[in-house]
This record gives sequence, C-alpha cells and structure tokens, in this order.
Amino acid sequence: MIEATSKRELNKVRRRAMIVEVATRWFLENGYAATSMSAIADEIGGSKATLWSHFASKDELFAAVVDELIGRFSEEISEFLINQTFSITNLKNFLQRFLDRMMDDPSARLFRLVLGEGERFPEIQDLYWERGPATMHEHVSDFYGTAFEPDEARRLARVTIAAITGFRAQLLIAPPDLMQSEAKLFVESLVSHLHFPACEKAQRPSDAS
Repeated sequence: MIEATSKRELNKVRRRAMIVEVATRWFLENGYAATSMSAIADEIGGSKATLWSHFASKDELFAAVVDELIGRFSEEISEFLINQTFSITNLKNFLQRFLDRMMDDPSARLFRLVLGEGERFPEIQDLYWERGPATMHEHVSDFYGTAFEPDEARRLARVTIAAITGFRAQLLIAPPDLMQSEAKLFVESLVSHLHFPACEKAQRPSDAS
C-alpha cells in the first residue's frame, strides 16, 4: 500500500514537471495572453481535468513557470559563488557568467515577459524579485563579505547588481552582434570603476593578472 502510494506521488510529481515544461515553452514563445490552458492540455494529452488538478488557474501555472525558471538561474549562479572568496579575478569571472546567464534565451524572454505582464499581475513581479534580484543580492553580499565589512559588502553588492542588470536591459535592445564584445568591455569597466575599501584580502584592479 505504501509502495503504491509512493508510486502515485512520483507519477504526480513527474506529471506536474511535464506540465510546467510545456507551459514554459508556450508562455515564452507566445506570451501570457496568447497562451491558454486548453492549448497546454491538448499538447500534454489526457484529460483537461488532470491539468486543472495540478493548477487551478492560468495565473497559478504562470507563477510556477516563473518560479522554475528563476530557480534554475539562481541555483546556477549561487553554485558558482559558493566557497568563493573575493578577488578581482573571481569578481570578473562571476560578472561575466552572471551576464551570460541573464542574456541566454530563456532568461531574456522571462525578463521581457515579467516586464510586459508585471503591471497586470503584480504577484509575478513580486515572485521574480524575491527569487531573482533579492536572492542574488544576498549571495553577492556574502561573496563581498569574505573581504569587507558587512555594510560595505551590501553596498558593493547593491551597486554591482544594479549596474549589471541595467546593462542587461540595454543589451536587450542592442544589435545582437554587439553583445559579446560589449559585455566583456562592460565587465572590465565596471570592475575598474568600483571603489573597494582598504582590505588585506582585496586586490586593486591594477594588481590583477
């Protein structure tokens, strides 16, 4: 009986994951308004009641898609920062990876989608903020905190994230061929203009190899 229950629960989890995967493609390719629960149900097959048993509304399914995408992004970036201590080299590597991940197709489409639908669905903006920028601020603060006092670490994190997310918004409307070259130049420029308080562990940009 326990084994049968476990198998049903596992199938339920797999079914939900498949629904979110299909819905992700629909929302990112077609936007919120042009995506319907019926279309998603038709693609996954089976009874439409099955879809509604997992998600009571399109809003709820949309929230699950946003949560899944942001969760993947945050996990990948967070893994890069875990056990890393501050150095100019590590900072540059992180910023380049952070920007590359923000500009990949799913992340860029999600950003546009949240901006486009955020006014209509403020809960999506809240979710995006909590799982995205707010969480990332904590991780970057911890990274800077390996070399600087907590207040300085938070200041550096706030400036760093604001700068790179602002640059991402600029790149989204720039010609595609400018992305790679401009991104690398931006990272170099940002690091060279950041003010790092005196600290034994901190290298100045000019000292980096």
